[in-house]
Amino acid sequence: MFIAHTPAALPAAAEAGRHWHARLGFDCEDLLAYVEDERQEMVRTIEAQYLRSCDYVSAASETMAERLAADYGIAHPMVLYNVCPLAAAEGLTAPRKRFSRSPVRLHWFGQTIGPGRGIEEAIQAMAHLPDEVELHLRGYRAQGFREKVDELGKSNDLGARIFFLPPTEHDELVGTLDEFDVGLALERPEHGNYARTVTNKVFSYMLGGLAIAATDTPGQREVLARVPAAGFLYPAGDLSALTRRLGEWVENRQRLRAAQQAAWDAARARFCWDIEKQKFLRLFETPVKQREAALAEVR
Repeated sequence: MFIAHTPAALPAAAEAGRHWHARLGFDCEDLLAYVEDERQEMVRTIEAQYLRSCDYVSAASETMAERLAADYGIAHPMVLYNVCPLAAAEGLTAPRKRFSRSPVRLHWFGQTIGPGRGIEEAIQAMAHLPDEVELHLRGYRAQGFREKVDELGKSNDLGARIFFLPPTEHDELVGTLDEFDVGLALERPEHGNYARTVTNKVFSYMLGGLAIAATDTPGQREVLARVPAAGFLYPAGDLSALTRRLGEWVENRQRLRAAQQAAWDAARARFCWDIEKQKFLRLFETPVKQREAALAEVR
């Protein structure tokens, strides 16, 4: 089987499959047809031409799978969440065994620390929270954004409560998460692609045993609805809702610890690659004649 992970790779994978008489698969990591740039029309054209020829299609969320099925008239794709292997969390301490600490440490990570990612919203919320709350940001800093953060921090009288952390490999990052308390997943609902997917932020926070504060996007709602005790959803832009929900954890550390433990347990019971990969592997354990039945089973 040849598997493409981006629309641009689909034509090459399809040609390789024809040459080698192999099966064709497509793992849709992003809904690039919903990103408004010069690639949009090209992506739609490629996906319309090739997805119906795929032996299987997978997507990173149920919402994405539904969108692909509706757009291209294909069978409902298999959902493969962007989860982490349990080995990435080896050596971490379970929340129920962690020592209590005074500052509540909020954590956000991404490829780039920059505007339009909800970071400004988190900083504004901190202005209405007790002084023992810190914000830790990990990633590459977009040009000029450090100055904007400093300005926001100064105008909200936050002092030295915002910290920039250097980018690191993802598995190494997971191994640091028990140093923090709350994971921020602040995807913007107006971003058609990211709003429908579930980024690895949510699943990394769960594996690391962090309580989750997430914007109410279709993708993140899909996961938090299954593990409501692990955190909360709030409408993006609703500063009062974010402040109130974070404040409840600051004031009630037992409630915070319970959310952390619920996230930790859910990652090990359901949302880890050690379990998720079985969906994919069953495709290869099943004879070709039973392929459609296997796809229906793993959805």
